[in-house]
Amino acid sequence: MSSPPRKKKAILFLAANPKNSTPLRLGEEAKEIAEGLQRSKKADKFQLEQQWAVTPREMQRAILDYKPEIVHFSGHGAGEGGLALEDEAGQIKLVNAKALAALFEAFKEYVECVILNACYSEVQAEAIARHIPYVIGMNQAVGDRAAREFAVGFYDTLAAGESIEFAYKLGCVSISMAGIPEELTPVLKKKSDFSELDAAERSGDASVSDIVEKSSPVVENARSIAAPPVSLLNLDNPEGSVSLDSPLYIDRFPIESDCYQTIVKPGALIRIKAPRQMGKTSLLQRILYHAKEQGYQTAYLNFQSADGSSLTNIDELLQWFCGEITNELNLEDRLGEYWKGVLGSKNKSTKYFQRYLLSDSDRPLVLGLDEVDRIFQHSEIATDFFGLLRAWHERGKNEPIWKKLRLVISHSQEVYIPLNINQSPFNVGLPIELPELNQRQVTDLVNRHRLNLSNQEIGDLMEMVGGHPYLVRVALYQIARGRITLDSLLKVAPTEEGPYYDHLRRHLVNLEQDAELAATIRQVINSEKPVEIHTGDAFKLRSMGLIKFQGNAVMPFCGLYRQYFSHRLASPQPKMTAVQPPNNPPSFPVESNLAAIMFSDVVNSTALSVANQKLTLELVNRDFNIIRGICAKHQGKVLKEMGDGLLIFFPESAVKAVACALEIQRSFAQAATTLPPSHVLQHRIGIHLGEIFFFNNDIRGTGVNLAARLEGKAEPGGICISETVYQVVKTHSPLNVIDLGMQELKGIPEPVRLYKLIP
Repeated sequence: MSSPPRKKKAILFLAANPKNSTPLRLGEEAKEIAEGLQRSKKADKFQLEQQWAVTPREMQRAILDYKPEIVHFSGHGAGEGGLALEDEAGQIKLVNAKALAALFEAFKEYVECVILNACYSEVQAEAIARHIPYVIGMNQAVGDRAAREFAVGFYDTLAAGESIEFAYKLGCVSISMAGIPEELTPVLKKKSDFSELDAAERSGDASVSDIVEKSSPVVENARSIAAPPVSLLNLDNPEGSVSLDSPLYIDRFPIESDCYQTIVKPGALIRIKAPRQMGKTSLLQRILYHAKEQGYQTAYLNFQSADGSSLTNIDELLQWFCGEITNELNLEDRLGEYWKGVLGSKNKSTKYFQRYLLSDSDRPLVLGLDEVDRIFQHSEIATDFFGLLRAWHERGKNEPIWKKLRLVISHSQEVYIPLNINQSPFNVGLPIELPELNQRQVTDLVNRHRLNLSNQEIGDLMEMVGGHPYLVRVALYQIARGRITLDSLLKVAPTEEGPYYDHLRRHLVNLEQDAELAATIRQVINSEKPVEIHTGDAFKLRSMGLIKFQGNAVMPFCGLYRQYFSHRLASPQPKMTAVQPPNNPPSFPVESNLAAIMFSDVVNSTALSVANQKLTLELVNRDFNIIRGICAKHQGKVLKEMGDGLLIFFPESAVKAVACALEIQRSFAQAATTLPPSHVLQHRIGIHLGEIFFFNNDIRGTGVNLAARLEGKAEPGGICISETVYQVVKTHSPLNVIDLGMQELKGIPEPVRLYKLIP
């Protein structure tokens, strides 16, 4: 009489990757486990069952239905907080150690082994091991790759007929063999290690404090929803982007998960906008990393690295763009092959992508375009470049080759350039506007710095710096390093002595260059209540990160800005006196003249000064001396310096003013061909012809104000002139000009026709 067939050993694979958690490659883990079991000589001894997007109720039902000998959970862990299952909406639902211990106690008659393939799951493993013979957990963060290697090694060994203990050892060896320094992360807990009394008294009550702290290796794509505290030895200086392996990056739900879900869609486009130092680059790099984890090609381009000359010529810009991507992908440079013929630059770059970059691989290509603001100031170039990106995005909706291209664009400023609504990439795709950190997130960051601050102290810190990621990190870094106490920091923060000196000075210099914007922020900080201001000023100040909206009104972003600028931008209070009647002669000499007024200004001087103040000052003085010499040659008089700009007037004629401006820009352009890029400054020039009034050694009047506005309309290395100047000069010398049409100028009541003068 034959014996009945032996029942297969059931392995229940439970997976959870909530929408608001970092995406994991759990499908690969399940697939590799299944392939390993099927490949083994004892494949007929095991039955693999799978349950995905598991909720607490589904977890309980699955164990009840399948009655497995082995239960394997893959997903995220939160240490003492529990394992991250899913709720009915697919969001994180934490289940703590006590609940899990009770669950497995109910099924202890047939469950032999539990594997918790999630970060910091040793807490739950200890609780469950009071009832189950073998439980494997993770004593710290475990990377996605390490978790998969352990699972494959464990089940390959088990399927070969070896014991659970031996399979555990081989699983750890598999991590080492893959070159991943996380072989000590999995820990095996055995029921035999606990006495019956211990099991009765401590069932489910394990805590993080019971676990010996170990040094943590760098873990990529950790299966954790809560990062551990960072050691002081590994505390990064809070500047630049937050590295991928840093535990100091704070997720801002649901932004990260939305981006991760979007970037895997064909033809995806994500737009990230936020002021400087709010975390744009850190998020962009994480999106690229997630794409790389999916097997995609990725390329990161920061437009701050582009030469200034590339931004004023669409052909040079697109060649730089295509060349940088080619280099990022480690491909052969074939620009020379595709940049032939009579086709325009946009057609050439399109063919370069379609026939080479996108055709070279079957994998999708994700481009991370950072700091695209640099192009905004060149309106014609911006129109062409961003229109091209939009065209590629539209082709990705229908054409298979273009569906492989995904774009992530990051910028700080509002998009003021006049892009056609059907040609702009800034009104399609997924828009992401990074918010400040909330109190819960700041508290999380405090804990990660190993600081013991009360809720009141955290509130005091946020009252000073808000939830600005950079400002918060600077404070916590200084406190964690023992360099300052919170009380002392709050006292010196809005002063030159404080740790925010460079940050505040950069904003101050920018405001001092725009008197009207400075007056607007002064109005905001002097009001105890939110105030309504001009829409254009509001968006500029928000782009700088200095204000935040409350409905249509605005208020200072934080107490730091209110206190600092209320002192630094304090408006003078002149003594009010009666105006003399017109029939009385003035008490001071006033002289009126018709003259040409020229304003010159150095482009991007603030950023250059921040990078290297001494060199920038030397270069400005060098260029000012050149301008003075050329002006003297054309009978122009430099009246005064204004930071990085000059006010010049020509008492003879507008013709000489235009000739002088052309010679200045041509001289600088010629010199730039022989100088290193770091020693080249670009200047803008505006010229107007109008009535001016002399007050001692100064000049005033509407003509002066209009000339100042024209300088701001000129492109770097360019000249902008008013229609008055154009009408006078066009009959005296041939001009290469572009009619810019009627333009509204700030502070000028009526629109003015402007012309772009090409040197």
